[in-house]
This record gives sequence, structure tokens and C-alpha cells, in this order.
Amino acid sequence: MSRRKALDIKKEILKVLRQHGELSLRELDIKVNTNSSTIKTQVEELVFFDKVEITKHPKNDKTGRPYTTVKLA
Repeated sequence: MSRRKALDIKKEILKVLRQHGELSLRELDIKVNTNSSTIKTQVEELVFFDKVEITKHPKNDKTGRPYTTVKLA
């Protein structure tokens, strides 16, 4: 199995966000089928280029833990 290129992962992130709107990082890594560290790295680059926005939430209603969501800019 060959590794996907960073550009392909970024394209997939943008495609998924267009389809689903705002998603948590966890939901995004499941839908893009990659790991959380890759998602974080690629999302940070997309933020730098003003393609997406990150929102940090203090508490999830279900788990009580903080979480981060991503949406198109």
C-alpha cells in the first residue's frame, strides 16, 4: 500500500468539510481515513492558508472533555 501525499490528504479534508460542514478532529480523521497527527498537521497548514478555521471548545456535552472542530473559512 502506498502512502498518500500531503496534497491529496488536504484535498480530501476540504472535500469532506464541503460535504459535512463543521466536524471535530476525530470525525475528520475517521472520514479522511488517516491518523490524528496527520489530520492536525494538515489542518494547521490549511489554517495558515486561510482555507479552514479551528474552534477549540472547552467541554463536550457527552464526555465533558475539551475538543476541537474544523470548518471551511
